[in-house]
Amino acid sequence: MSIYPSIETEEDIRIIKEYTLLPILLDMLARDIDNLTVYKDQVIYNYVIYHLRDVEQSIYPVLHNLKHRMKQRQITILNTDMNRLGIEVEYKVRGYIHHFNMLRSLVRAELITMLKNLHGGG
Repeated sequence: MSIYPSIETEEDIRIIKEYTLLPILLDMLARDIDNLTVYKDQVIYNYVIYHLRDVEQSIYPVLHNLKHRMKQRQITILNTDMNRLGIEVEYKVRGYIHHFNMLRSLVRAELITMLKNLHGGG
C-alpha cells in the first residue's frame, strides 16, 4: 500500500514540472555555450563558460534526485510535447493519467527562476 494518496498532490506537480523543465534548461545552456564560442578570443570567455558549465553540472544531481522521488511516488512522464505555444505534458500519478500545459512565457519565467535557484541567487 502506498503512503501517497491516489490523487496528485502539489508536490507531485512540482516534481513533474521540475523534471520536465530541467532538460530544457540543459538544452538552453548547451546552445548558449555553443553560441558563445564566437567570443572565445575574449578575456572573459573562459570565466563565463566555466560558470555556465558549473550550472550545467549542478543540474544532473537534481534530475537524479527528482527521478528517484518520482519512482517513490509512482509518477511517470508519458509524453512531453513542445510546440510554438509552450509545452504539454502527459503523466501518470499512481495509476491515474493527467495533463498540464505551460505557455511559452511561463516556461521562460520558470526557467529563469530555476537558473537563479541553481546558481544560488534565489
